[in-house]
Amino acid sequence: MDWVTISSERVRELADRLALTLDEGTAERFAEQFEAQDELLQPLFNLPTPDPPDRTHRRATDEEDPLGAFITRCDVEGGDGPLSDITLGVKDNIAVAGVPMTCGSPALEEYVPVTDATVVSLLLNAGATITGKTNMDEFAFGGDESTMRIRLAHNPHDETRQPGSSSAGSGIAVATGQVDAALGSDTGGSVRFPAAWCGVVGLKPTRGAVSHDGFVQYAKTLDSIGVLGTTVETVSRVFRHIRGPVPADERTAWVDSTLSERRVTETEPEDLTIGVVTDLAGNAPELDAVVRERFDELGERGAEVREVKIPDIELWLPAWLGLGMTELSRSLDDGGANTWALSPGHPDMVSALSRALSDPAQIGEPVLSAWLYGHRLGETDSAVYSRAHMARERVANGVDTALSDVDVLASTTVPMLPPKWGDGINDMFDALSNTGVFNVSGHPAVSVPVGAVRGLPVGLQFVAPHGDEAAALGAGYAAMTR
Repeated sequence: MDWVTISSERVRELADRLALTLDEGTAERFAEQFEAQDELLQPLFNLPTPDPPDRTHRRATDEEDPLGAFITRCDVEGGDGPLSDITLGVKDNIAVAGVPMTCGSPALEEYVPVTDATVVSLLLNAGATITGKTNMDEFAFGGDESTMRIRLAHNPHDETRQPGSSSAGSGIAVATGQVDAALGSDTGGSVRFPAAWCGVVGLKPTRGAVSHDGFVQYAKTLDSIGVLGTTVETVSRVFRHIRGPVPADERTAWVDSTLSERRVTETEPEDLTIGVVTDLAGNAPELDAVVRERFDELGERGAEVREVKIPDIELWLPAWLGLGMTELSRSLDDGGANTWALSPGHPDMVSALSRALSDPAQIGEPVLSAWLYGHRLGETDSAVYSRAHMARERVANGVDTALSDVDVLASTTVPMLPPKWGDGINDMFDALSNTGVFNVSGHPAVSVPVGAVRGLPVGLQFVAPHGDEAAALGAGYAAMTR
């Protein structure tokens, strides 16, 4: 490591960043102290750095992939194992060693990770084959054409429409049969949106159930790595192999690997008490009508269906905004090191992100806006983040209360049909209203396709207690089995 030469003048420059004034004597003492501490850190830079494995890859083209499902194609085979029949796409903010990872940003197009993300290692060890890195919005911040900076993705049911962000490519790759399953990430609905709009199954696990090691986060409190697939069974199979606990990420320490999971495919309607969330209905009457028909069918087949409300649900948006903008901003301030995260990040990844973020002009306007708004929150009230966590706890408690007398909660997944490219989404926060609640609360949620409006898929969302993904998936299986 070539350290920046330390001197009393350099110490004063550092002090200026904190609006401090140091006298010459203090600056000289600090310079001597810093130089000695630099020497103590030197062994960190003598640790061996692995070389990336030699894995064949190529840039996806419009000819082979006209809907823009992938950024990079590859063929990374796992060994023999229970997932040896599964082909997999991996969202391009999750590291596959030896294969470029862009996070959807031109600023990172040359970066090649040297180490697999933990979830990737687990899936390869289970036998899955990775066939590509899927398309995404820049740094998982989506909503319109400006955020899809490498390739524009298209809805497989109507190429003029959005496929759902930010895990757009994962939804398309599954819906078009290019892969059996795909990994995505979900901060406000980014697995469930493409699941609903592309007509596939998408699971956002419980917060902390899946390791973030080797994943470029948007916001540590809101993010989850999730799974999209053609069937509930496939999603369940993949999820069981990436679920924690794992040593590389302390966020997963709570996960009990022996936790009993009832078999998803054995769930019958008569096993279910479904709480239909009245707070999440009414914004999309056509879509709600399709979902209500499925509730009626489940009731006729033995399910108990009742209406419920979520106390304090109105706090989800200020909580989501306060948490998400603050955490994203701090992560970008850190040059991707994200010292707030519970997994430390791979050194090569942090270095690449730091270089990319050192020139903000390379970053798209929506991400820059969120970055600056995080600073705005800090200058308004340094306790905004703490207040947002207080609101988060009240939302989580409200969801728990709504779940207290039912097995699962249910709603339309996204309260709108996918808009055409060029029209945009009039109010992104309204669009997130049915999904973002459960990023704030941390509960597992799954979207399953249950019908169509004007030829476009409609998703039904099930939400279960913390740690009980099997309950949400089981309800989804019952809803899709007719």
